[in-house]
Amino acid sequence: MQVLLAVIWWILLILAAWGLAVGITFATPQELAMLIGFAGFMLLAGKLLFGYGGLLTFLEAATRGEEPDRSLAEAAVRLPDPEKLSLAALAGFWLAALDPYRYAFYAVYLLLLLITLATKLVLPLPDMWAWVTGSSLIEGVFWGASIVALLVWALGAAASVLTVKLATPAEQASA
Repeated sequence: MQVLLAVIWWILLILAAWGLAVGITFATPQELAMLIGFAGFMLLAGKLLFGYGGLLTFLEAATRGEEPDRSLAEAAVRLPDPEKLSLAALAGFWLAALDPYRYAFYAVYLLLLLITLATKLVLPLPDMWAWVTGSSLIEGVFWGASIVALLVWALGAAASVLTVKLATPAEQASA
């Protein structure tokens, strides 16, 4: 069974590499700009995506009533005595520890949004201005970054909701 799964995995990996190579070969400059924006903002959001993913795993185990692995949470929080904290407090501190990264990510995304809007709205001659400034490429980078921003927003919102749900079990039981 493991050999079959390994063969299937390698076939899928080869097909994905082939599809990516063909896609990049025949892509327009705007599509490549979108791919670059997506990849760049994925690098920028890596700490957030993995942080929210670990937090969501921790919170889902805690809401099911299981004892989650506290080692990742304690490492993320970096408090003197994190083992004395309740699960809800630990999750809240973990969520707060990700805030500086979230603010930096959204600041860079907002800057990209403003640059994109400036290139789209500055002159009424869109064809000439797009040729001079490359605004269609900037717009491609913006749309690629928007996919990552949507992922960051969704994971952050889910982590916030589960943290609040874990912190208020009395209201959860009455609802």
